Amino acid sequence: MKVVWIKSAKYIKDYKIKVIFEDKTEKIIDIKPFLLKTNHPGIKEFLDIDKFKTFSVQYGGLHWEGNQFDLSPEGIYKGEFDVKPSKKRNIKKSKTLIK
Repeated sequence: MKVVWIKSAKYIKDYKIKVIFEDKTEKIIDIKPFLLKTNHPGIKEFLDIDKFKTFSVQYGGLHWEGNQFDLSPEGIYKGEFDVKPSKKRNIKKSKTLIK
């Protein structure tokens, strides 16, 4: 698989970022689940939203200050951080009996 580099990235809200790749593919990714799962204290620091917003695009991937945290374009492109659509609740319609 050919590596497609990230061309630009923009903070959306919470821990969501919109990325645009060289091939014009656009994705909205959510980094929060990854940050919550990691045991690495240097990466956990980015749960601080102000610190999280300090990302930039470097060498085609997402980079956070001080070389502490990088996300490669391959994983992002493959969908590892895609925003998952919320599951629709299965709501049963209640039937009213008329007597």
